[in-house]
Amino acid sequence: MEEQIAALIKIAQRLPDQDVLDYDHIELPFKLVQIALELWGNLYPPEVLENLANSDPDTMDAWAIALSQTLSQQLSLLDTWKPHFSTLNIPPKLTEKLENNSHKLAEISGETSELLAAANQLFSQENKLKEAAAELARLNSLATQLKHIETELQNTDLDQLRQDIEKRSQTLQPQYQELETLQQQQDQLAAQQTRLAAEIQRLRGCQNQREIETAEIATELITLTQTERDKLKPILSDTLAELQQEKAELDRLQSELKKAIADCSQYQKQAVTIRDDLSHHYDRDRQLCQYLPVNHREIDPILAQIKTQLEDLDRQLATLQKHHAEKHQKLTLNFSS
Repeated sequence: MEEQIAALIKIAQRLPDQDVLDYDHIELPFKLVQIALELWGNLYPPEVLENLANSDPDTMDAWAIALSQTLSQQLSLLDTWKPHFSTLNIPPKLTEKLENNSHKLAEISGETSELLAAANQLFSQENKLKEAAAELARLNSLATQLKHIETELQNTDLDQLRQDIEKRSQTLQPQYQELETLQQQQDQLAAQQTRLAAEIQRLRGCQNQREIETAEIATELITLTQTERDKLKPILSDTLAELQQEKAELDRLQSELKKAIADCSQYQKQAVTIRDDLSHHYDRDRQLCQYLPVNHREIDPILAQIKTQLEDLDRQLATLQKHHAEKHQKLTLNFSS
């Protein structure tokens, strides 16, 4: 069967590329039908059809209908060709053979149609018989039940049965009333449950609405925040640039201040050294003046001038220290602010 399917596919693939009116390829479509017929024979051998008819009549009917339609299509095609057999210069024996085969095919198709019609009629009769059998079975079952009921009625004391029913009715009446009360309570609880469910649904709707409003407010705040950030961004950038410039200027001033402090310290050390040296010489000269003959008229002005210079130097040092302290304090305050 796989070889036949492969052959079908191969011929079907060749057809679009070949001229089917050519002598070497005119038989390709007929070979396609021949292989398909061989495939039918392999797919539906007699034993398979017999089993199918016994196990699945509906499928068997579908097979017969498909076969009848195929035969009808073949006959319709042959009917369009048959009038031209005598005018197509076909050999007489071949024409006779074609007509015989066509006649046989018509007979087979007619028999198949008759069989299908008979099968449909039998199928309809079978359905009617099945329905009648089902109705008969139902009536037999109903008759059996009625006979059983009749037997029970004949063997039953109806007066005693009525008394038993009355007694049971009186016994069950309180329970029935209690059951009705419970049923009413159940209905009330169901109504309350329905109201509570509706209230819960309403509250959930309110909560969802509040959540939606909260989300909208949050979104609006986020949008406003982003907008404000976008507005402040250039201002902050300019301010940051100015701060960086001021920091650079402060760093430069601090560096200059450190250098000035170092120079001032060095100058202060030198001034103190000079002052100490001058003071030492001044004290020494004054001591020497006590023991040596000195021309006070010449020495005293010089000593007074030296003393004055030392006092001026002390005042300058004090002024520089004060100025340095004020400048350092002012710079510290500006930096910390």
